[in-house]
Amino acid sequence: MGLWWGFVHVAAPLLLTYLVVPALIYLAPGAMQHVFFLNFVKLPFTDYKNLTAHNITSKGRNFYLEANDVTLGLWHVLPRTVSDRLAGTTPTDEELEMTLHSENFPVIVYLHGNSFDRTGDHRCRLYNVLSALDFHVIAVDYRGYGDSTGIPTENGIIQDANEAYQYALRMSGENSVYIWGHSMGTGVATKAAMDVSEQGKPPVGLILESPFNNLRDVVFNHPFTLPFRWMPWFDRIFVHPMQSSGLDMRTDERIVKVNCPILILHAEDDHIIPHHLASKLRHSAEEGGRDVTFVDFAKERRFRHKYIFQAQELADIISSFGKKCTAARLTELNRQQED
Repeated sequence: MGLWWGFVHVAAPLLLTYLVVPALIYLAPGAMQHVFFLNFVKLPFTDYKNLTAHNITSKGRNFYLEANDVTLGLWHVLPRTVSDRLAGTTPTDEELEMTLHSENFPVIVYLHGNSFDRTGDHRCRLYNVLSALDFHVIAVDYRGYGDSTGIPTENGIIQDANEAYQYALRMSGENSVYIWGHSMGTGVATKAAMDVSEQGKPPVGLILESPFNNLRDVVFNHPFTLPFRWMPWFDRIFVHPMQSSGLDMRTDERIVKVNCPILILHAEDDHIIPHHLASKLRHSAEEGGRDVTFVDFAKERRFRHKYIFQAQELADIISSFGKKCTAARLTELNRQQED
């Protein structure tokens, strides 16, 4: 009897891992969508309207956009210089919105990764870094994330990113608008940048933090699928159901259609999206003739998947990239005038 129970204790977890989990994913592909988006992972009782409650150090505002039958929650964090000028005052949301085009401060549309929302600690700390560099930050929660309504799909969250970008473009006047994506958000950012490039309204620059090259490779390399990688039918069980349910994320094919300089940031010790996937993405972009700057961070610095904002040289990296983007935009404008 003891041997039997010992066998059961060993076999039951293996049976659950190698039979039940793959069967559920194969028969119910929607389950993998939940695993991919993780929009249900959020903190209860989150106050989205009070930015200072989340340690945002500059003035800003919470606001909403209505688009495509969903309501999107967004934050607008002001550049530090603009925020300091408003110290001791209580500007209205309309007055804060007007700062987007009142002076020569660039705008970053920030597209986060899966799980949690625009209030995530590492995201807020990045907003503070970008604000200190005198960027406006527009951070959007896709449908189903945070207090945004709706259910996430790949096409849906890309639509939401486009709405946030078009809003920034409308409100920014002559100020430069960048798109910054992190993790899953790099796939969203690249597709959004491709879409607006095809419309003749590309961002000044595209920044991809901890990106991946395509859905298949990121699923295969994700820690969740580690126990199943040896299976000869891995793609059929894990990848094909996701693709059939509407998930695609072919970033390596889409990046070659982005008409602006691209900056890729990746940590060598990233435990969620391996460094070599970012290298593959860089290779695809360069083969497609794109202008790519690739910056990696040594594993000894322990930035892993979401702490690149701690890099002291990030300000210089962003500044140099901004100068490259401005020069590229001027060259393109001159070419258009000559035509």
